[in-house]
Amino acid sequence: MLATLWLLSLSVPTLWAQVLISCAYKSFCQRGLVSGNDVVLQCDHPGARWYFSSLQGEDPLLLSSTPDIKKLPGGSLQLTNPQPSQTGLYHCQDNNSALVVEYEVDFQDVTALHITHRDLGQNPLKNETLSLGGKELIFTHWEPWQDCNRCGGPGERKRLGYCYIEEPLEAPMPCWLYLGAEKVQYSRMRPELQVEACLTPCDHIKEINQPYFVFDIPQLGKLTNTMWLTCPLASIYR
Repeated sequence: MLATLWLLSLSVPTLWAQVLISCAYKSFCQRGLVSGNDVVLQCDHPGARWYFSSLQGEDPLLLSSTPDIKKLPGGSLQLTNPQPSQTGLYHCQDNNSALVVEYEVDFQDVTALHITHRDLGQNPLKNETLSLGGKELIFTHWEPWQDCNRCGGPGERKRLGYCYIEEPLEAPMPCWLYLGAEKVQYSRMRPELQVEACLTPCDHIKEINQPYFVFDIPQLGKLTNTMWLTCPLASIYR
């Protein structure tokens, strides 16, 4: 029975499992995101064509569907397990080659994630100054706290922070979008994850309406010092 449920779970739409990135019509938006977590770039035009150019300055490349990149029926672009190498400009055009929306996305390396727990006295990274010809400030741009991971008892919640660089009198930018093709190695340039304790009352209506999936877990056959557990629909954004 468990195996049957597992197969069914893989056959139903799971767009709710990915974070949707939106931008106003004919606008240009910059975002810092974390690599390895699926996202959907919104473009509300059924005949949309997507172009990508990296930070190296090459001509835009027309994107075609691959196992990791998929154009959805409504025109949006789904990126599965995006990597830091996919940092760059994503340009959505309509059938007449007119701009619909444009995203500049910095996929920051999840393997360099700096994790701290607020209630254990662990501190996030401090702001620092980087000398690239001026006084550039490196700091973490924090997102709002996510929901508590349980209700009716002690739980935890988390928030993500992205590496940003700011010049005096200029708007801040995600670190690798700011640096472009310039090669800089600096330990402060990394995303962050902060955790804290939380206590939230239960909303039973909300709990009942949450979708869930059951996955069959094979039994481990031998002793091992390490083990990697994978949750197929997990996302750091939730």
